[in-house]
Amino acid sequence: MMPTKVKESLLLGSIFLVLAFLANTIQSVFGKFLEAQLSVEMFTWVTFVSALVILIPIVAARGFKDLKTEAIKTHLLRGGTGIAGFLLFIAAAQLTSLVNANVLLNTTPIFIPIIALIFLKTRINKQLWIAIGLGFAGMVIIVKPDATILTNPGNIIGLAAGFVTAIEFLAVKKLDETDSPITQMIYFLLIGSLISTILVAGKLQPINHEQGLIMLATGGCLVCFQFLLIKAYTYAKPHEIGAFQYTSVVFAALLGWIIFKEQLDLGTIIGTLLVCAGGIISISKLTEEKNS
Repeated sequence: MMPTKVKESLLLGSIFLVLAFLANTIQSVFGKFLEAQLSVEMFTWVTFVSALVILIPIVAARGFKDLKTEAIKTHLLRGGTGIAGFLLFIAAAQLTSLVNANVLLNTTPIFIPIIALIFLKTRINKQLWIAIGLGFAGMVIIVKPDATILTNPGNIIGLAAGFVTAIEFLAVKKLDETDSPITQMIYFLLIGSLISTILVAGKLQPINHEQGLIMLATGGCLVCFQFLLIKAYTYAKPHEIGAFQYTSVVFAALLGWIIFKEQLDLGTIIGTLLVCAGGIISISKLTEEKNS
């Protein structure tokens, strides 16, 4: 179903993006809370199925008109990278601190120009290379690569989540041209549920009442995150509002400190500032080129 054309608004896009990443951070809190109880595959499967169960009545109430699409290849790309990013992010949140996982997921504004260079042959100018360099330096400070990285790879997994999520966000913006938010969400959850069902085969675990309620809440967070993300990109382009994605680092720091008693060291703070600076420079340069 073709979406209704909306007037661009950086303010509305930014608000929707901040709310989206608040939902995403809360989702990672649930993942960390259940890290000792459920495998990443089991957590992912129940989350996607729960979200699909929440969305199906909405699609049914709309007469299933949202199932119509002519962009199935883009949906497959978005669904594949989306669930890969989800798996990697939840695994990172379980293996490292909430702050580290969120900072590394938020390298997406830095990865976007690199992806454009490799796949779209888009030239990267000097200022963007500086931005990428700052972001890379921040990641090195946060990850602290040494011999222990082989036994605790949570930070590298978080970095991989940032890369594949950058591809997903570009696919979301492409789908905004042809499909409504509900259409995008139903195909994303259908594809995610199918892939996660394959991944969890032979690894099913019993879920008690408390875990079931938490997983249902997690599914609700996934629905909220996807809807708010799609809405954000209907009002603004990813590179125009991507800097607001870094608010999730603040959310993660507060929730990690309150719930899990996590402490921030100086290296993480400095690395976070460098990653944010790299992303902001990247975004501001792309916006400058658009307006020139």
